[in-house]
Amino acid sequence: MLRNRTFYYLQRRRTISKKIQLLKRIGGLENVIAWTRGQPGRLFKGKIHCSCWMCRKKSSDQISHRDAKRNVSAAWQILDWKQQN
Repeated sequence: MLRNRTFYYLQRRRTISKKIQLLKRIGGLENVIAWTRGQPGRLFKGKIHCSCWMCRKKSSDQISHRDAKRNVSAAWQILDWKQQN
């Protein structure tokens, strides 16, 4: 793929706008001003979030739908077994 100056310009704008929207959702316009200090280009490189357990959200942190259904089924089986005995 041929990448010219326009491609890199658009990628840079896309990542900056994505990070600005994230900062607005987290802490409002004050948070954006604190991170950029008047220069939105500061957001181009680097991450703007931490990786603590409260901030990160990964699919491996949650139980899958399949496992949740199995847990419910096992709980019902145990309940039925206790009622029979």
